[in-house]
Amino acid sequence: MAFPVYQPFQNEWLTFGAFFVGIFAVIGLAEFIRKKANWSAEASRKIVHVLVGVMIFWARFLFTSPTPAIVIAMLFILINALALKQQAFQGMHATGRFTLGTVFYPLSFLILVLAFWNRDPAILLISFLILALGDPLAAQVGENVKNPRTFVLWQDQKSLQGSLSLGIAAFIITATGLPILRSLEGLPVPSVQMILLISMAVGVIGALAESMSLAGSDNLTLPLGVALTLDILLRFNATQQWLFFLWLSIAFLFAFSAYRLNVLSLSGTIAAFLLGTFVFAVGGIQWMIPMGTFFVFSSLLSKIGKRKKQVLESVYEKTSNRDMMQVFANGGIGGLMVIVWHYTQMDLFYYAFLGSLAAATADTWATEIGVFSRQQPRHILNFRPVSMGTSGGITTMGTTGAALGSGVLTFSGWVIPIGSIHPFFQGNIFLVIVVSGILGALLDSVLGATVQAQYQCAQCDKITEKTVHCSKPTAQIRGYHWINNDVVNLCCTAAGALLVILFLV
Repeated sequence: MAFPVYQPFQNEWLTFGAFFVGIFAVIGLAEFIRKKANWSAEASRKIVHVLVGVMIFWARFLFTSPTPAIVIAMLFILINALALKQQAFQGMHATGRFTLGTVFYPLSFLILVLAFWNRDPAILLISFLILALGDPLAAQVGENVKNPRTFVLWQDQKSLQGSLSLGIAAFIITATGLPILRSLEGLPVPSVQMILLISMAVGVIGALAESMSLAGSDNLTLPLGVALTLDILLRFNATQQWLFFLWLSIAFLFAFSAYRLNVLSLSGTIAAFLLGTFVFAVGGIQWMIPMGTFFVFSSLLSKIGKRKKQVLESVYEKTSNRDMMQVFANGGIGGLMVIVWHYTQMDLFYYAFLGSLAAATADTWATEIGVFSRQQPRHILNFRPVSMGTSGGITTMGTTGAALGSGVLTFSGWVIPIGSIHPFFQGNIFLVIVVSGILGALLDSVLGATVQAQYQCAQCDKITEKTVHCSKPTAQIRGYHWINNDVVNLCCTAAGALLVILFLV
């Protein structure tokens, strides 16, 4: 059964023209009223967000082909980017902070159209409607509730009350929209019990995805996080759906325990919960064990010899209490690999997953074990002696630790070869992953020695990764300011995955 489409004109491009003009009319009307009624730019922006979002929701009912919707999305990505640069359409763009939310908004629609227009329109429509209605609702609640409990996980400030309201809105939209839209598509409708559980999962993951925002990036992470959750759950059979909720519970206990043990910060806890939910629920125990191996062993090592490592706290930008960016820098590539594997079912991406974690483990173990070396570190490029904690400094003990960490992680992925995964000892795959992990860690040291931002304290002359030292701003002496330790770690894990793919293709 085809998805129902109402065509007001014989030619879809006439509908496209009317639709495009309608969106501009809403934006222009909001700008006019803002000036005449002296509305705040923030209030006007929220109204545009809702009205345009609701209009876009109906695009799937007006066009048979995704092409007009794709063109609309691409045009408004360009228009909004130019308007931001020229400071035009203040009723839509003006906020009290820098944000790219109006660019992310049509970008999220573009991605959803490309992924779900024909395959499952219900996912497209529900995800975008949650963005259109839930996101401004969260902001409105957060601004008007008395004594809001605010927090910042990345850069944008959020409120607990606002996040809860978004989660509730996402639950209601999913619970009501899913059975209606699936019926219109002629696709199987889950049981009432399962619809409620799916809606609950969407509410939780949607609220958390929206809370981790930088410059309006929640306009991208919210709908895509919701869409991914719906797509995975609707592809699963009944048994797999129940297992998803089991793994979600395990991921929560895992992350919460780490938070209570002071291994993760609040933002790191939420990031670990989201990452663990998708990795565990999609991949199962075969993927859970390597992820757990990296996290548990690396966390234990970081707690050993804490007194000896205190000397490095004034040098390193981050501590062993991992935040959101550290979690994603070390595990984000692995999370991406599990999603790609889910859609392709290619063993190659499981091996790449292990390669990324092997690189992260090698890098972490090199640092945690290398700190106990009595040998003075050497610069990785010129082998000159450098002080302990210097980016790009290596020791024999640290390098040995890197090899050991990569080997242990790779073995943890081989020890339970189930499902479609074949034992690694066929064709030297085990060795490829170990070597890729070590090379990824070495790349981390090279980047740290060359392009990572380094600063010098004017008070004590110490070279550090910190932008503030001795309670004063530091001066950048080399590297690029936007390449910090998290960026370098992300490159390290990406290299581990990419090298495995290149070696095995």
